Parts: sequence; C-alpha cells; structure tokens
Amino acid sequence: MRYLPLLFLLATVIGAHAQVPEPATGQRPVPEEQWKKAAADLDYSKDVPKPKKERPPTDAPAPGFDAAFWGNIAQVVAILLAVLAIGYGIYRMLQEPRNRRIARDGAEITEENLEAYLHETDLDRFLRDALARSDFPQALRIYYLQVIKRLSESGAILWSKEKTNRDYLREMRTHLQAPDFQGVTRTYERVWYGNAPLDATGFARIEPAFKHLLAQIAPPPVP
Repeated sequence: MRYLPLLFLLATVIGAHAQVPEPATGQRPVPEEQWKKAAADLDYSKDVPKPKKERPPTDAPAPGFDAAFWGNIAQVVAILLAVLAIGYGIYRMLQEPRNRRIARDGAEITEENLEAYLHETDLDRFLRDALARSDFPQALRIYYLQVIKRLSESGAILWSKEKTNRDYLREMRTHLQAPDFQGVTRTYERVWYGNAPLDATGFARIEPAFKHLLAQIAPPPVP
C-alpha cells in the first residue's frame, strides 16, 4: 500500500504529457503581394521537357524507297541476263566448225588427231576446209589419209593407228595399185615431213595422182 501514492503520481505525469498538443506542421500562409514580388523574376518555360524524337526502326526502308518497284526491276534484269546467256550459247553453237565431230570415246575429232579416228569422220569436210584456207600441205595430208582409209575399207591393208607408212608399203607390195601407192607416199612424206614448199600451182600438179589412186581402189565389199 505504501507504493500507491507513487503510482498515482506517475500516472498523473504520463497523462499530462499525452495531452500536450503537438506543434502544427502545415504551410505558413504568404501574402499575395509578397508572393507576386518574389515570383516576378522566375521563368518556368525552361522547365518544360522537350519532346523526344522518334527514331525509325533500323529495318525500316529508307524514305522514298519503293521495294515493290525495285523488286520488279531486278526481276526484269535477271530475265534479260538469262535471255542474253541463252542467245550467246546459241551463237557459239552456230559458230562451231561444221566438221566438228565427237568420237565414240568422247574425244573431239580435229585435224590433229585424224589418224586416230580415221574411220569415224568424214575426211571430205576437212579437205574442203583446208582448201578453203589455201593450206595445201594439210590438204595433201588429208588426201593421203583418204587413200589409207579406202585401202583399209577394201581389205588391201589392215589399218592400225600404231602402224607407219612403211608398214602399209610392205602390205601393198603384191597389190595391183602398189606402184601408185608408193608414188603418192613419197610425195606426201616429202611435203609433210620434209617441209617441201607447196603452193597452189604445185598442189594442182600433184593432186591428180591422189584422185587417180582413189578412183582405182576397189570399193569396200557390200555386207
């Protein structure tokens, strides 16, 4: 009981402290004339945020670019290039020599390899080309190859690209046209291998001997 006065005194002090009002925290009013005077020199126009510039997307077409138009132009150009390529290919085909032939093994038959494909080409075509360009030694060579081909087809000789003119002369020793064949062989070797000059006049003088022998050789037997 002796503590009751002390407790009463403590409760009184706490209650008094709780009832003390707190100081106001509101805004202090400012007279209108004083506010106008203070705000006269203030410029709020600079505080307005500037609008952001919108950047176009990186994949967007450039201004004025018409994708459909240029796409059509590219398509037309591609078609023109294809037509030109086809035309050039046809032109090259037409420019190929008429005597161009492909052998059975896939090789192209030319003047350089006629001996290897003697029975697979038309020697008359090569002869006409050589005469057209006045290549008389080449024309004489083709005449001689015609003689060899005709002798092979008639059975007078056994043709082989490994054989030489000497081999064919030995096979023709007992043949009726042996003297004529020996004569054209000497002429051919003198011009082709001996590099003897041959012009139009000289060719006209020796051509009849080759034509005569070709006419005398019996045609190949009919199968």
